Parts: sequence; structure tokens; C-alpha cells
Amino acid sequence: MKKYIYYWLKRARNKLKLKQKEVAGDKFTRSFISMVETGEVGLSYEARDYITKRLKLPKSYFDTGLFIDEKERLDELTYEIDKLTDAFKYDEALKKVTEALKISEEAKNDDYINLFSLKLARILLEKKQFKKAEDIFKKVNRYYSEEKDYKNLAHSMYWLGIIYMEREIYTDSLFMFNSAIEQNSKLKRKKDLSLKARATTKIAQIYRQTQNYKGAKVKIKEAIEIAKSSKDDYILAMTYWEYSFLLLLVGEYEKSISYYEKAAPIYKALGYERLTLQINNNLASLYHYTGSYDKAIDLTKKTIKISKDKGYDEELAYAYLKGAKAKRDKNLLNEAENDLKKSINLLEKLKDNRILGEAYMALGLLYKRKKENDKAILNFNKAVDIFKEIDKPAYLHSAYGEIIRFYKNMGNIDKEKEYIKNLVNYADKLIDKTKKIIF
Repeated sequence: MKKYIYYWLKRARNKLKLKQKEVAGDKFTRSFISMVETGEVGLSYEARDYITKRLKLPKSYFDTGLFIDEKERLDELTYEIDKLTDAFKYDEALKKVTEALKISEEAKNDDYINLFSLKLARILLEKKQFKKAEDIFKKVNRYYSEEKDYKNLAHSMYWLGIIYMEREIYTDSLFMFNSAIEQNSKLKRKKDLSLKARATTKIAQIYRQTQNYKGAKVKIKEAIEIAKSSKDDYILAMTYWEYSFLLLLVGEYEKSISYYEKAAPIYKALGYERLTLQINNNLASLYHYTGSYDKAIDLTKKTIKISKDKGYDEELAYAYLKGAKAKRDKNLLNEAENDLKKSINLLEKLKDNRILGEAYMALGLLYKRKKENDKAILNFNKAVDIFKEIDKPAYLHSAYGEIIRFYKNMGNIDKEKEYIKNLVNYADKLIDKTKKIIF
């Protein structure tokens, strides 16, 4: 960044409202200061030391271009942005990133510009603006690669891996996560174990999403041990969460509950309320699967109350859905119907189609129980249309299974055969043909 010394000198002089001859003093000439400011000559160590003292600048000013108040504010913003982003307060975080970038760009500090660009890209990722985020990450990667800043390069690669994972480009995503771990290993000083645990967890998640459950189990156990060594409670809770979800998918419900119960108090102690509520919703599903309907209903009631008060629409929609399933299977059918309709209204606004399809299936099964067959079929078909649109074979496979049972119970052999054909078509797309979604 020394290429900006000419700019930093002029910036300091203008801020202090000094003329070039006042900066030169009795040691240098006005023309020398002018040539430094135009980039014609460099600033020797002697001249730099003299001007720093004369203008009462921070000792690091000609390395960073930052005044003391700017450096302090950028450090504050770094902490605040990370806290807000981790707490899903993306709009608030975006305002602070904008402020930080304005300060950094005014000072022409490339290190801070790229640091806050990295944070901006992460926020854009969370807001589903993948193309903008990807372009920023690639630009930041080039900078950190040229600077041999392995720590920040590893972080940037990690988040680029997240984008590819969100877009289901799993080969590129795995490459980025492994590259992040590799760059992190190049650090001469203490390795960032938190990042290594994060990247290893995401590799496990990709294995889980591609139904390589054996590989996922190996990786997530590895991630848990790394997270323990890192002494980073947030990352440890994240690894517990991923392991819980994996255990849920393979049907180890009691063990899954135990790991969610390890993660929940960590998030609560750290002040991450929404993550705690999300775990409550996942636990409600598990209690529903194990027949503990009252536990599931009680958990979702607490989540609904907090989510309503705080305006957490996603957590509220999920809580209505999870609670309604338990109420339906406890034969509280009218309550369950009302909650499912509330969930569907919220999910439509959120455009969360996968869970919306799940909610329509749950409502269809409720009407099946109420023997309101026309309504059941209407909702089953809505779910099927959604699962086709978003290309979720496992969900379609499970939905068709429920619809076939419905028609079989009705004695409608023609419809039963029609859906069996559909089931066979989508079964061919499944990696794990035993996987079943519980609606």
C-alpha cells in the first residue's frame, strides 16, 4: 500500500489545513513536499519520520493512511458487523459495512477495503444475492493471494465455497473448502482452528446433502474434535447442530436430540436467540417423530410467542408447522388446521418453497384424517407441483407414497396405479431409495 503515500501526505495536510511549506518546515523544501504529493519522488525514512512527528500523525500513518479515530472506528465496526451478521441482522450489518467501506476507501487502505468487501460479500450471500457476492469474493481472493495473506484468503475461499454449496455446485464447493483448509495450514503462527472446523463441517454437510452419510459422519466427528480444540463455542455448537441433523436423517432420533440439547445452551449463552429458536423447532420435529407430542407442542408454543414478539417470521412459520404436525397426530385437528394455514401464509411470503410443499402435505394428511378427501387431494397436488418445480426427488418420492396409500384406502385402484407409475419415475432419481420425508 506504500503506493498511496503521495495521497496520504496530501490528505493529512488538507485535514490539518496546512500549506506545503508548513509541512516542509526548516528541514525540507516546499517543492519537495509538492513532488511527494504528485508521486514524482518517494518519501525517505528520514522525511517520513520528520513529517509524522511534525504533523503529530499516528506512527503507522504512512503504512495505513488512517488517523487514530478512523482506525478505532474501523476496529469497532469489524466487531459489530460480525455480531450482527451472526445474529441474522443483515440490514443493520449492511449499514455498518457501508460506513466502514467509506472510511477505508477515503483512506485508500487496501487491507481494510478488502476486509470489509469480504464482509459485504458474506451479507450479500445471506441475502441470496449470489452473483454479486461471488464477484466480490473472487476479487478479494486475488488480492489476498497476491499479498500472501493466507488467513484472509482462507476465509474468502470458505465463503465462496458456501455460495457454490447454496447453488448446489458441490464439486466447486468441496474444492473451495479444502483450499480454505490448505491455505489456513500455511499460516506460520497459530492456525485458525475455528475456520478449519467450519470448513470440515461444511464438507460433512455436502456429503450429507448428497446422501453420503458414512462420509458425513466421519467428517463431522473430525470437525467436532477440531472445534473442541479451537475453544470457539459458536463453532462447537455449529458442529453439534450438523451432527444432530445428520443423526435425524439416519433415524437416530434420541442421539440427535442429545446433540441438539448440547448446542442449544451454547447459542443461548452467546445471545443467539434465533439460532436457539431454530433448534427448538428441530427438537419439536424429533419429539414428534418419537411420539412425544406434548413436548413438541410445548416447545413450539414458546417459539411462537418469542417469534411473534420479535418479528421472526421464518422461525414462526416453522414453529406453526412443527407444532401442527404434533397436534394433528394427537387428534387436535382443528388447532392443527389453523396452525398449518398460518404457517402456509408465512411460507408463501417468505418464498420458502421446500417447506411450503411440506406444509401442504401435512395439511393434506390432516384432511385425510378428517375424511375431507377433496381437500386432501387438493393439498397433496399443490405439494407435488412445488416439489416438481424445485426438483426435490426425495420429497416427491415420499409425497407419492402418501398419496398412493390415500387412494389405496379409498379403493381407487386406477388413481393408485397412476401414482405408482409416478413414484417409479422419481425413484430412479434417488441416490438413497430408503430415504423418507416425514410429513
